[in-house]
Amino acid sequence: MMRDIVFSPEKIGNAGNELKEISRAAGRSDFRIVKKFIDARHRNDIKIVYRIDDEPLNEDTEALALPYKGRKFDKTKRPVIVGFGPAGMFAGLILASYGLEPVIIEKGRNVSRRTEDVEGYKNGLPLDPSSNIQFGEGGAGTFSDGKLYTGVSSGLKAYIGNIMTAFGAPADILYDSHPHVGTDNLINVVRGIREKIESLGGTVCFEEEMTGFTTGDDGSVSSVITSKREIETDKVILAPGNSSRDLFSYLSSRKGFAIESKPFSIGVRIEHKRKDIDIAMYGFDTALYRNICAANYKLSVDTSNRKLYTFCMCPGGEVVPSASIPGTIVTNGMSYRARDNENSNSALLVPFDPKEISDDPLAGMRYQTELETKAYELGGSNGLAPYCIFDDLKNGRSGSSYSRIKPTYRPGVCAADLRDLLPSVFTDTIREGIDIMGRKIKGFNCPDAVLTFVETRSSSPVRIVRDKETYESVSVKGLYPSGEGAGYAGGIMSSAIDGIKCAHSVAQSMIL
Repeated sequence: MMRDIVFSPEKIGNAGNELKEISRAAGRSDFRIVKKFIDARHRNDIKIVYRIDDEPLNEDTEALALPYKGRKFDKTKRPVIVGFGPAGMFAGLILASYGLEPVIIEKGRNVSRRTEDVEGYKNGLPLDPSSNIQFGEGGAGTFSDGKLYTGVSSGLKAYIGNIMTAFGAPADILYDSHPHVGTDNLINVVRGIREKIESLGGTVCFEEEMTGFTTGDDGSVSSVITSKREIETDKVILAPGNSSRDLFSYLSSRKGFAIESKPFSIGVRIEHKRKDIDIAMYGFDTALYRNICAANYKLSVDTSNRKLYTFCMCPGGEVVPSASIPGTIVTNGMSYRARDNENSNSALLVPFDPKEISDDPLAGMRYQTELETKAYELGGSNGLAPYCIFDDLKNGRSGSSYSRIKPTYRPGVCAADLRDLLPSVFTDTIREGIDIMGRKIKGFNCPDAVLTFVETRSSSPVRIVRDKETYESVSVKGLYPSGEGAGYAGGIMSSAIDGIKCAHSVAQSMIL
């Protein structure tokens, strides 16, 4: 039987043992938590709700993820996976679980080395184009909180969650309404999944970049060419990140290869005091309660120009440097598991279709680079990110320094005018939209809200066209575009799901 167990923040917020309190309220201990959420519809009556089920879970998540388990496969050639983000990682786990011993190549470094490189860049060291917040073990999501909520409906979500908890993710990701692993935990999770793949016969090769592929007489893929060697194979899962510009350029240069531009979004990161957002959303400071996470929000408004929406909201987090090319500035956001930093931030994004400027499949990618390079110059060409406060943007000024809300971007920031970077259709939308959002969350449009720019990597600017049934490229048989970079997902969970689906298709094609 499904039922809700409801607590006030005061009752459960600082309980030493949440599970014990829920058991006491439920009158039994043999139950499972299905969902945890905060009911904040009535500010004077905030409720922490645990939806529990007294019946055991009978769902076999592994059977759904491994439908061909027990079948015999043609193992003449090992499948190759390009990219070790969520799509490539879970595709690799599935193929390795079938005994197909995938070879996985990743241009970046393993997560331990990568973490050192990211911290070095934050502290002012030169950017490593192959090891940064975009590239390396775990993909870009490793350094953006490990948010797992998605609008995609799939039974594979439970399997992915179970795998992550098996390798160190907190158990509440299986039922929290806004599940997040936390960057500090995700580092260990991705390392654990890689070690599992290797224990099953898979090979993960870091600091090795795909530079091309060959095809046979029938047009099917016959090998993958990397920066180090040529790998003979007839099955390739192409799971690049959305920043894989060299790869996109290569694919576009191949005669007749189907790659197209895709709408994405452009904007800035906005920062507020975490406490201010907490009080606006819940009426209290979540720092007072160990069992209540900092407030999360998701907003979308229509302005007189275009839509403005928030994305990748990081409660109690920080704005991070996410460039992958020297001489550019890119912003993103992340949080650690505790989400207890002084500021909360989110992307403020305006939809953009590259076809507005060109029919070139790479028009969006080139526009991203143009804006990111210009942001670097606005910041002083020394690695600082340009920023402004909302009051300056609203009143057509520039140069005011921050005071109450301190930017969290490292290596640091430099005051600039957003209008010198983005066209008026973007700046006017952001300016008007923030005020409208202030009607939904009190203080969202406070004068000293900090805007750090530029945010351009929320999704891929291209789509590698594939067959809807087989997931194969419509241009090259045996090539399976997958995940966010290929244009078929928008986050960790949806990318992992897409990677599993592509692995299913590959495995099915190899059944004897």
